[in-house]
Amino acid sequence: MERKRGGCRYNKKGQLTIFIILGILILIVLIFLFSRTDFIETFFVAEKAPIEQIKDCMLEPVKEGIEILSLQGGSITPENYYLYKDNKVEYVCYTEENLKPCVMQKPILKNSIEEELKTYAQPKIRNCMNNVKESLEGKGYAVSMKPAEVNVEIVPDNVLVDVNISLSISKERTETYNTLRTGIRSKIYNSVMIASSIMAFETRYGDSETLNYMLYYPSIKVEKKKQGEGSKIYIITDRDTEEKFMFAIRSVVIPPGVIEIR
Repeated sequence: MERKRGGCRYNKKGQLTIFIILGILILIVLIFLFSRTDFIETFFVAEKAPIEQIKDCMLEPVKEGIEILSLQGGSITPENYYLYKDNKVEYVCYTEENLKPCVMQKPILKNSIEEELKTYAQPKIRNCMNNVKESLEGKGYAVSMKPAEVNVEIVPDNVLVDVNISLSISKERTETYNTLRTGIRSKIYNSVMIASSIMAFETRYGDSETLNYMLYYPSIKVEKKKQGEGSKIYIITDRDTEEKFMFAIRSVVIPPGVIEIR
């Protein structure tokens, strides 16, 4: 019995020694790994793939542009505008004369907004992509790309962003892209279509009936704010997302002293 107990003690000591050695080896491995910056970044920071970083560059400037022009009548830098609650709201249909219907300033509003977004976003996208390129090269990637040519298209429920770039990213493997496409969820298409319809009525009749739009499109709220000198501010709001689109119109203005007959 004594021999058995002694043998058991020796086995326990041997197992304990093995565990100690294994613990020391694991500790050495962990110290080595945690001393490497690339391991820490990979382990703790789920860094986005290079192509996803570049797509982020495509989205943010367009999103910013949408937010700006939505409150300014579809213009990034309005020139002919009405100042409404500190917003320079562009006239999309305008006349200086009294009793005259307005003339469309942006006959194809959708195309005009797409061009505004492109003009605003393209230099910002190029700058961001250059920054990503430098960052990737600092991490050992070989990156080749030409200056981004941006195209923006407004479609139902989305704003699509296409970039012609001729991009090549190499490290352990090589990825090549001629064109990149991504998009932003947005209701601006619906608002622009309604705004274009309102413009058509204002051009022909000098006014529009906002209630009709809300009857046809219950998810849309259309407000008409009449201003003192004859201008009108239209505010189109998507009830689900709270996205707004504002624009100004001056049409068939009734001068003081003239009785308006409807």
